[in-house]
Amino acid sequence: MNLSIRCFVRKLLAGQPPRTAPTLQVGLLFAQLAVRRWMSVHSPNLATQNYRQGALFMAGKSIISVLAIGIICLILSAPALALNAPAAKTNYAHLMDYIQEKDLSDPLIAFGGVEEDFDRRLNKENLAYINANRDLLRKIQSRLSGDHLRWQLKSSFKQVWVVPEQRPEYAQLFEQYCREAVAYLLRRTHLPNPYCSIATLKGPLPNPRQTDQNGIAAYLVHNIADEYVEEYLFFDQDDDHNKVKIKLSNREFDGKVGCYTTRLKIGTDNQFEFIREPFTVWQNSAQNPYNVLIVPIEETLHILLRSATEQAMRDELTQLKPEKLQEVKGVIDHWMAVEEAVVGGLVWQVMPDLLDQHGISESPMAQTMAERHAHTQYRFLDKGIDLVTRLGVDKTIRLYQDSAKAFQTKLVAPPTEIVSTKIS
Repeated sequence: MNLSIRCFVRKLLAGQPPRTAPTLQVGLLFAQLAVRRWMSVHSPNLATQNYRQGALFMAGKSIISVLAIGIICLILSAPALALNAPAAKTNYAHLMDYIQEKDLSDPLIAFGGVEEDFDRRLNKENLAYINANRDLLRKIQSRLSGDHLRWQLKSSFKQVWVVPEQRPEYAQLFEQYCREAVAYLLRRTHLPNPYCSIATLKGPLPNPRQTDQNGIAAYLVHNIADEYVEEYLFFDQDDDHNKVKIKLSNREFDGKVGCYTTRLKIGTDNQFEFIREPFTVWQNSAQNPYNVLIVPIEETLHILLRSATEQAMRDELTQLKPEKLQEVKGVIDHWMAVEEAVVGGLVWQVMPDLLDQHGISESPMAQTMAERHAHTQYRFLDKGIDLVTRLGVDKTIRLYQDSAKAFQTKLVAPPTEIVSTKIS
């Protein structure tokens, strides 16, 4: 089996046309997996339908499937990072006021380029829209000869857009908070600094993967939108030379506040290679403002613990020798849920002190974390909080980095020694 797996910023894989795998025949295979974190921010707007990621893989061409593993954050290019905390602590109560202002949806600038993509769910929604729109079909029919209307999907692609933060005080305050939050976390955990920059995105970023810097670039933005576009050709079955082209666009501000992506490439003989994106993106708007304050801590932990997660995935996939994409997806989904558990447990431990130091003392952490129960990737979150509370921050990090599998064993063990701290 010759599989290639990739990850997001919701499926940010532009790739070369896949070729055929001798051992696997695939019709239309939706091969993109995006494991993303949804931080209870915006309610999806049906009028601006969802953009999703996907890759169209055709039989007869060698299979390169890319599964996006990642946790959803946006990254911005910028100046060098100074993580030394200032002597005087800044009071960020005013930052909370900014976060709770009405979210902005413009101006939109491109984050990365247009990438070929196919989303089965949105494709079904588009076809349902066309079939239900009799006026549109009549207009198309009037421009064609004959009575037997046919259609063809010509292309499908996606584009990520961001709304930059253009209010100078808000941008400066959020950027300063992110730097101080990361500095606090690194002092508390004794972990290395993974960043080459943490800065506000000022303008379009054509290729966030292209960088000559070592380390991760964290891009700070106000809002993020995903757009999925399909182009259709309509023609009469007896005359396929005269065609009418229509374009349907689905755009959504879906409320993802942070993401860090790893692409998993599976080659011949089940050789697994993990390719990490050199960026992360953090959004400064959310329905629950505490998710914005959590994001630099949470995404930094994901970045620093990801190699241990990748090793656990590699070990299990090597032993499993998967022959179906769904089997690979199952392994990735499970280990991303384990990573969310350890990260969530650590966030639970470190956030209260950080917020208290900066004048944000009334933090509804229990409510904020409980909001995540609606998403399956957080299915181990309560157990993760229990386990990290029992082990402590330093011991948890050492255990996970030494063996994510050993952490998982403790995580799923019967709670005989663990005092439950279920959040509700």
